[in-house]
Amino acid sequence: MGKRFRGFTVVLGMSILLSMPVFAEESSSGAVYGNANTTASLTEDKTSSGNAPIYVRNGDSTPTYTDSTIGLGGAKITMLKGNESGQQISIVIETNDGQLIVVDGGLKTNAPYLCKYIKAKGGKVAAWLLTHPHVDHVGALAVILEQQKVAGHPDYYNIDPGQIYYSFAPYSYYEQYEQKYRLPVISEIMEDLSQYPAEKKHENSPRGTTFSYGNVSVEILNTAYSIPIDTGNNSSICYRITINGKTLLITGDLPYEAAGKLLEELPPEKLKADIVQMAHHGQHGGSFAFYSAVQPKYALWPSSKELWDHRKDSFTEDQQVYTVALTKYWTNKLGVEKNFVMADGNWVLE
Repeated sequence: MGKRFRGFTVVLGMSILLSMPVFAEESSSGAVYGNANTTASLTEDKTSSGNAPIYVRNGDSTPTYTDSTIGLGGAKITMLKGNESGQQISIVIETNDGQLIVVDGGLKTNAPYLCKYIKAKGGKVAAWLLTHPHVDHVGALAVILEQQKVAGHPDYYNIDPGQIYYSFAPYSYYEQYEQKYRLPVISEIMEDLSQYPAEKKHENSPRGTTFSYGNVSVEILNTAYSIPIDTGNNSSICYRITINGKTLLITGDLPYEAAGKLLEELPPEKLKADIVQMAHHGQHGGSFAFYSAVQPKYALWPSSKELWDHRKDSFTEDQQVYTVALTKYWTNKLGVEKNFVMADGNWVLE
């Protein structure tokens, strides 16, 4: 693989601490980061959003931050941290009429938190969108599907996972090229889905497949790629989700190779989005060319504190490894206005 960028060394700059429990971080270009202090109880920060406050409320152990400036017409996008310290993708979209769309779901240990959240919203999921079969994405769903069949696990009862959309590479391909420690979970989720009711599962839906719930419409942008490098991540499915005229691009753990394929295969307007979920938790994902095509205004970072703490590490633009520091530099360069970071807690955009 050739060099991706011309090189000069950039060290990312400073953060500005505010006097309130919530703080904003501002780059030299003036981009504001919706990054918050997890010790907040209930506060209103009038500096970190520009034109409306971000509201902060503690949950049982994890604070939830709400930015009401996005303009989703009564719908909500919630990126869940839950009680996790590690990286995961667990996103719940609530339509303007209260229907739920789950993206991935996160780690196995996130299953109780996610179940409690879904039950509080009525227990029924309209659609469940999977990106690829890694444990920090499909683990919670695997637990839910399995424990619903076991007596004595009421936390997982009365939850309807709804219509499940997914596309995986063949298991034999993962077996040949994927890291061996990942194979048990890949096999597990494939087995779980094989037992799910046929009328409620949608495997390998073709590119361009669309469906809608309330004021939210979803378009599938690809089926799983079979790429013998970083095989699991390169099989990530991307979803283009339109909410009240605003678009959210879900990328899963999309690496450089699969991102390049999407750039080749799709017209630019299919990738352009107001909100982007940063690929692979903000490291080793996408490319500057890919995010340039997306042109996001807001970025969701499903990044752990361990990853996010590296955002000010030094880097060069031509390095082959896409660190959080480098991808954060890209968001600055592209004029992203707000970065919402899972390390802080749950984020609600509305």
